[in-house]
Amino acid sequence: MYLLIPIIFLAITQSLSFAAEPRCSRFHYEEQLLEKMIRMEVKVEEIEKRITKTNQNVINVLEELKIERTKMKNDNIELQTNYAKEMEERMNDITDLKAMFFTDTIAFKAGGPTDLSLETGQIIVFAKNMLNKGGAYNNKTGIFTAPVSGTYIFMIHLCIKNKNSMYYGIMVDDTVYTSGRVYDSVADSCYTADALVVLSGGEQIYVKCLFGSSSSGELYEYSSSSYNFWSTFSGSLVHR
Repeated sequence: MYLLIPIIFLAITQSLSFAAEPRCSRFHYEEQLLEKMIRMEVKVEEIEKRITKTNQNVINVLEELKIERTKMKNDNIELQTNYAKEMEERMNDITDLKAMFFTDTIAFKAGGPTDLSLETGQIIVFAKNMLNKGGAYNNKTGIFTAPVSGTYIFMIHLCIKNKNSMYYGIMVDDTVYTSGRVYDSVADSCYTADALVVLSGGEQIYVKCLFGSSSSGELYEYSSSSYNFWSTFSGSLVHR
């Protein structure tokens, strides 16, 4: 009887010891696996969000770079346009300066009037070209046509026979610019007149007999070894 008591106590103790140990069931394993999967799914979602955010940031940066590139391209085009315009203006300035300081010579001098006896309103045609630099004077019509705009000076030297007279005019197109009278009651004489004129390109200059006739407006031509009576018409570009 006393021997069974220790055996029973030992059996109860072992039984309690086995009851305290946890048991790993299939349900418990699946629950842990599910929890791990949920945690991994949460982490994947977080990673996806971070990737999406990063991608959006990259897209935004690329869009900003694209806008900046377009702006730089437009600025470059504008800069090139402004530079080309500036260069064109500077070239025009250089051309104007060259025209101002290096103007081609425009000058003429003509003599030998085709008619010595002039009528009122007749253009005096000086047929003999002594100088015609630039070709602006026409010795067939007696007209000088300004090839460029600028300041010109013109001179006439008219010789008339004794006791004859003539009223003359230096004409700018159809307007009298300078006028006067040549007359000497004692001897054959020559008279000089000038005109400083600002002309536009294409305007015409000539000398006209404002009042005279074959009996009272006769020019005189004479040459000798000592002196000459030559009627002439001359002019030149002074400043452009």
